[in-house]
Amino acid sequence: MKKWSYLLSGVLIGAVVATAGSAFADQIKSLVGEKVAGEYVVKVNGNSLSENAIVVDGKAHVPLRAVTDSLGVNLKVDGKTIQIDSSNNSSSQQANAEVKTVSGKYQGWPISKLEERKAELEKFVTDTESDKGNMVKSLEISSKKTESSSDKFAEIREKNVEETKKNIQEAETNIAKYKTELEQINKAIASLK
Repeated sequence: MKKWSYLLSGVLIGAVVATAGSAFADQIKSLVGEKVAGEYVVKVNGNSLSENAIVVDGKAHVPLRAVTDSLGVNLKVDGKTIQIDSSNNSSSQQANAEVKTVSGKYQGWPISKLEERKAELEKFVTDTESDKGNMVKSLEISSKKTESSSDKFAEIREKNVEETKKNIQEAETNIAKYKTELEQINKAIASLK
């Protein structure tokens, strides 16, 4: 008799759990696998953000991090909870004033993000210039060896010289690109200060 009561209670508990689970699953709509029907440009205080909102299932989903950054509001993700703190109104108003003065590629970026990008670019420029200097030295050494020798490795050295020249050209292009972006960031930061 006890076996039957255990079996019956197990079936009842299983049925309750299964129904509750499916009812809960019906309440949660996942965006995974859904089609993006369109995009919206998001403007905060008249300024467009660098990221667009997407439309999925008839609803617009905005890039929360970009919105909170542009408003100067604190955003914290803790597990499956997103906490937004807007208690510091003076910094929020200051951030709004800052966003209004930046235009172009970096519009909507807070000053902290601009300074992070500036530091990255400065490191890229330094590292790439160092790499270029090493390649130039290597090229000079290889060129001298190629000119002064006629051994069986001369052809290989010539190929290496050509490849090094291409790499130097690529490094110079990257340095110019990084410096141009660095100038733009410096202008954006200056407009915020």
